[in-house]
Amino acid sequence: MDNTNPNPKPQKRSLFNKKTHQQKKKPPNKPRKRQNDIYITTKSNYKAQQKYCKDLLDSGLKEIYLHCLGNAINRGLNLALDLVNNSNDTLTYALNTSTIHLTDEFHPLCDDEDVSIQKRNNSAVHIKIARNSAYDIDIACTL
Repeated sequence: MDNTNPNPKPQKRSLFNKKTHQQKKKPPNKPRKRQNDIYITTKSNYKAQQKYCKDLLDSGLKEIYLHCLGNAINRGLNLALDLVNNSNDTLTYALNTSTIHLTDEFHPLCDDEDVSIQKRNNSAVHIKIARNSAYDIDIACTL
């Protein structure tokens, strides 16, 4: 019996050797940041991000936007679900997906070559967390 896989998975190869080039990943372009835009990363403390979102919503903002890229998508989804689940049905969310175009630069370690550029795509999720309209009506009636 032949143990070879008829459909081998292609191996991911970098265009440049790490011994001869240094990769510099350029940060993604961010649109103009508004007060209610929050960029979720895997490096920030989860509880601090959660508290910051809650504080923004408690300060009177009607909606906030969580922007997540790549590995931070899971964290952003968990954060949005935690905020909505702990809000006593006062918050709702809407989700949009997109593809972000990223650029990497490869700098040669010796001066014989020029800097090379590689373009790649990465997944992104944009989550809008907003107050329920019924909650806004209840506040208006009590005032």
